[in-house]
Amino acid sequence: MSPWLLLGTLLVIEFVARLLLEIRERRLTQVSGGFFAVLRLIPLINDIVPLPENRKEPAENEFVKKHEEGHKELRHSILRNLAKVALLLLAVWLFAFLLASHGMSLVQSILWLHLAAIPFRTVFHLYCWHQEYEADRYAFEKLGKKVAKAAMRDLAECEIPYTKLFAVVYREHPTVAIRSQRILNKEIKAA
Repeated sequence: MSPWLLLGTLLVIEFVARLLLEIRERRLTQVSGGFFAVLRLIPLINDIVPLPENRKEPAENEFVKKHEEGHKELRHSILRNLAKVALLLLAVWLFAFLLASHGMSLVQSILWLHLAAIPFRTVFHLYCWHQEYEADRYAFEKLGKKVAKAAMRDLAECEIPYTKLFAVVYREHPTVAIRSQRILNKEIKAA
């Protein structure tokens, strides 16, 4: 199989998988995808398309403040930035390797890099989710269950609902339903 044929096949598989994911998401959440849903289907463009997370900005409350304090105490921003730098260095190495060792064209190298980034992006999202859970746990331990539950309800009202699969593919933050299940053993969703 020629490299272009293999690359084309993998890009078609990615397109179909993202299309099925979008259809599944629309059916389960009943939230329209809009223009950005179409952009998320297109390889390379879907690497930079933003995914809106909130309908409106959540109100600042004690839980959110303690959550952010937890991020600072646990040095999450430094760790997250180190992970980003490591992934960037890996991407540069892979790009150079594809260009130099395999004699691929610039376009082929970029497309292979795009495909290789998909699993790494998912792992990075899960790492970010772990940090969010740690910050939630920090706030929960400082403020208690009652405050956490009220804060999760407020956050759920502001958030655009996404399924877990869709969120892990596109978001660095878990949904409120996932976060509340993790710290409260109860899934809180918008009313």
